[in-house]
Amino acid sequence: MSHIFLIGFMGAGKSTVGRMLSQRLGLPLADLDLDIEKRRGLQIRDIFETDGEDAFRELENDALNAACLGPDSVIACGGGVVLRDENRALMRECGTVVYLAVSAEEAVARIGDTSGRPLLAGDSAGMARTILDARLSLYRATADHVVDTTGRGASLVVEEILAAVSGNSASTVAVQASHRYDILVGVGVLDSTGAIVVEATGARHVALVTDANVWGLLGARVESSLVAAGIRVSRVVVPAGEASKSWSEAERVLNAFADCGLDRGAAVVALGGGVVGDLAGFCAATYMRGLPVVHVPTTLLAQVDSSIGGKTGVDLAAGKNLAGVFWQPTAVVSDTGILQTLPESEWQNGLVEVVKTALLQGEAEVARLERETARILSRDERVLGEIVVSCARFKAEVVSGDEREAGQRECLNLGHTLGHAIENVVGYGSISHGVAVAEGMRFAARLAERTLGVSPQTGDRISKLLDALGVPKSDDIGDAKALNRAMLADKKNRDAVVRFVLVTAPGEWTVRPVDDDTLVDTLDEWLAER
Repeated sequence: MSHIFLIGFMGAGKSTVGRMLSQRLGLPLADLDLDIEKRRGLQIRDIFETDGEDAFRELENDALNAACLGPDSVIACGGGVVLRDENRALMRECGTVVYLAVSAEEAVARIGDTSGRPLLAGDSAGMARTILDARLSLYRATADHVVDTTGRGASLVVEEILAAVSGNSASTVAVQASHRYDILVGVGVLDSTGAIVVEATGARHVALVTDANVWGLLGARVESSLVAAGIRVSRVVVPAGEASKSWSEAERVLNAFADCGLDRGAAVVALGGGVVGDLAGFCAATYMRGLPVVHVPTTLLAQVDSSIGGKTGVDLAAGKNLAGVFWQPTAVVSDTGILQTLPESEWQNGLVEVVKTALLQGEAEVARLERETARILSRDERVLGEIVVSCARFKAEVVSGDEREAGQRECLNLGHTLGHAIENVVGYGSISHGVAVAEGMRFAARLAERTLGVSPQTGDRISKLLDALGVPKSDDIGDAKALNRAMLADKKNRDAVVRFVLVTAPGEWTVRPVDDDTLVDTLDEWLAER
């Protein structure tokens, strides 16, 4: 065994968890802050006041190096240890890094008296949010495992860490929207579906909604798990493909719910990709004015995006997802092991969403994708799990802060404004969703150059990353006027003006209305260069 590093914001419980974890593993504990105080002969706050933060960071680096040279141990790190590149590299090289996640509000509540925390001087709550926001991407990029400590006792956190470092890793990501629910991510968690449905919903009768393809691959496995948990299963199988997101198919599914006797104590289990999730969620939301739904996403795209956040819907002739409701699931079960068998087109759909999420998260996540391209393409199990957890955690944070897309959540539409228009113009199924959204991101980068003066290097970097991950460009995506008409029907528009999410740098974005003339001119120019 090598070192286990505990990183995270102040108040995350690194010292408390570290003590318990070291006892369980029979390893010594190194608490870097205590080591620094012992070496310097001053408390942390006095070191900041006397020597300054830069001097403290030097002492922190020295203490980390010394701990790494010692015997295998649990090392509880200070909250700012991730600020130095060499610290992050050293931890990754010398052991397993566990990020103990906590909300800024809970961190301040746990700390109580913040007088001994120089970085929280003044408005402690406001400073905590600012500092945590600035460090989030570094924590995520450094960690091998992420364990959420918000609202959880130290003993549960220790158990999750022990499972993670033993190789039986399953991570839990919490979403706090109209109600709290958990996303369980890991290899093999599909077989826990029945137990999770009972725990999350209490239902003893479920409608298992899936498509014909997924049923043949995974349906019997999930149904067995449900039956083993004492649940009566009514199977509802829809045709595979976007065409199932229609009024007629929704009506058929709702009638199937009624025919099998689903009542208010029942639940819906959505087993499949985005189409099944959107359709089953919509039907769950509208049948008897709402039944709980548990999502079991089977594609990379669904695991990192569509199963999280409660968006449901069906397509209309005028455009994609124009009819729908927000209906949060009661649980999400994301088994990363089943992603190994995805066909290449579905794999690409998911990778586009991963790139989109990284662009919104920040430089550290974009750089990680660039650095890990080869392992991503080989579907390395460890990297794949990290990516799904990272994306799920980011979307969970966005949804928790803006459930109904009134503000921050709008950033998740990056690439989708033109992407949905392309699908509408060339015909659903004629182009994959991922390729269409990738084209939307490439165009949004060009639009950002033209309207905001963003450097062309940003767009070049996005395009190179998509190319490196094997996402193809499309030869035929329609003409500028047809695409503009389709975009004008987009549900995200306001006052008949098309709105675009524009990235100015990794982690920095804005939403801007774009007038017809600018939009058509830029589209014409961009299409002519293809």
